[in-house]
Amino acid sequence: MPPADRISMTEVDGVKVVRFHDRQLFDERTVREAAEQIAANLPNDGKPIRLVLDFSDVGLISSTLLSKLILLQRRVDGTHGKLRLCELSPVLQQVFRTSNLDRLFGVDRDLRTSMETLRA
Repeated sequence: MPPADRISMTEVDGVKVVRFHDRQLFDERTVREAAEQIAANLPNDGKPIRLVLDFSDVGLISSTLLSKLILLQRRVDGTHGKLRLCELSPVLQQVFRTSNLDRLFGVDRDLRTSMETLRA
């Protein structure tokens, strides 16, 4: 049985926007499938990746997801691209602050702000 669609990805003005379908990105399989689906939808042509991860519907994340996000940030950095996170609930914001990952990732309040930042 193929894995469930964990994300939807759209593209607006050359910026890819990922929206997660799962409320909880916590168990190993869900996190792995979401990360694989994101990776499979990103270009491998060396052009800068401009990506927004929209956490609107996500209420809980695991340390495994955080490690996948760090790897994703490295991939984006390798293309001289930009990655933004947006729509984090107060709980998720606290997770990023507690782990000091708010210093690694660009975090915006909403999708519009992330899009404006990447268009600049």
